[in-house]
Amino acid sequence: MRSRTCVLAVAALAAGWTAPAGSGAGQPPPETPPEITIGSTPVGPVFADAGGYTLYVTRRDTEPGISTCFDACVSVWPPVRASADAQPFGEWTLVPRPDGAPQWAYRGRPLYRYRWEEETNWAIGQGDLWQFATVDPFPDHGRRRRSSYLRTAGRQTRFAVAGAPPGIVAETTPHGIALADARGLTLYVAPAGCEPACGDRWTPLGAPAAAVPTGDWSVVTRDDGRAQWAFKGQPLYRCMDDVQAGEASCVAEGGRIVEAPPALMVAAEDGGG
Repeated sequence: MRSRTCVLAVAALAAGWTAPAGSGAGQPPPETPPEITIGSTPVGPVFADAGGYTLYVTRRDTEPGISTCFDACVSVWPPVRASADAQPFGEWTLVPRPDGAPQWAYRGRPLYRYRWEEETNWAIGQGDLWQFATVDPFPDHGRRRRSSYLRTAGRQTRFAVAGAPPGIVAETTPHGIALADARGLTLYVAPAGCEPACGDRWTPLGAPAAAVPTGDWSVVTRDDGRAQWAFKGQPLYRCMDDVQAGEASCVAEGGRIVEAPPALMVAAEDGGG
C-alpha cells in the first residue's frame, strides 16, 4: 500500500488537491485503488479513472454497495471496474455486477465514467441524477451541486433555429447541439415501443391548434386528440429527468436527442447565458 499511497499523493497534489478545510496541514490526499486517480477539473479535484476522465455517482443508487445501472444505462455510464484480484480497503468497496467483473465504490457509492466526456480534466456530465465524484466534499444523497460550467466557460451554448416553430431553439448538451424547448430543455425521440403509453417520464411536445407544418416540421395527432410537434416525421418529447437547460439525462433511458441542423443555426440574442 505504501508505494501506491506515495505515487497517488504526488499525482493528486499535482492535480491541485489540497487538504480539506480544518484538517491538519500536510494531510495526504485519499488513497485510491490503482484504477482510480485524482484529477483537477473546473469544479475542483475529482476522482478520475486511470486515464484521467472524471468519475460520477448517481442518485439512483440508493442502497450502499448496490448498482442500479444496467443495459442502456451502462452504454452511457460505464462502471469503473476493479481487477479480478482487487480487495476492499479503507472507504473503498467492491460492487458485484452480473458479468462477474466487480465495480469500485467509494463510501458505498458505485463509481461511473461518462461516455460522452471526451476530454480529461473536464466535468460536464452532472445533472439531476448524476453527480461529480468530487474529492471534498464527496457527494451524498442529500447534496446537490450543479454545474454551470458550460455557461461560464465563455461558450455560445444556445442558438436560434431558422424555420423552427416558435419556442424551439438549439441547446448545447453533453451529446452535442440538440433541439430544445424555449427553456433550453432537450427534446428527444422517445424509446422504441414507448407509444401509446410512454408513462410519466416522457412528455409530448404539444403543438397549438393553429400550428402549421413547414419544412421538416409536422404535426401529429395523438390518440387522445392532442396535437404534437414532429421533426422529420419523429414525434418530439421532453423528459422529466432533465431539469436544467442543456441536460440530456434520458439518453441513459433510451431516448435519442435530435441534433440541430448546423445550416439552420444562428446565434440567439441572449447567447444562452
